Amino acid sequence: MTPSRVTELLQSYPGVDRVEVAVVRHDGRDVVVAAVQPTEYLSGTVLRNHVRQQVDGRVGVLVVDSLPVTPDDLAAALVDGRCTLFEDPRDDVERRVAAIWAEQLDVRAVGATDDFLELGGDSLSALGIISAVEAEFDHPVDVYEFMTASSVRGLAEVLRQR
Repeated sequence: MTPSRVTELLQSYPGVDRVEVAVVRHDGRDVVVAAVQPTEYLSGTVLRNHVRQQVDGRVGVLVVDSLPVTPDDLAAALVDGRCTLFEDPRDDVERRVAAIWAEQLDVRAVGATDDFLELGGDSLSALGIISAVEAEFDHPVDVYEFMTASSVRGLAEVLRQR
């Protein structure tokens, strides 16, 4: 994946004003990270998934109020968790939960650490996910547990504790 392709994909997304992309080193690997200045509210997770639908590779998207940003700023955003990379589920429980989230939220893929609200989740989709998870795992999940877990990995941890 080239930085220019990531720039092209993000600039064509509705609500994106400006984009800056850099390759930064993270966990011993090169990662393409984009800083996006939107004209309206946009989720970095949704933008990252938009890019991932078109190209393979590790990419992060950081939504910022204004540009420019430096490659050091982008690297720091990865380290402190303001910019998350797609993380594959680690085990069968996470894969099953991720599949439910993807179906209920109508997205191609959900990473293990993706935030429910950042993916566009709302009260109706939360209830759909809870119902599907309860049927799949034969365990009750209350709304508070679900919202507190906030990610596939978090919800999988709740399910593993039962």
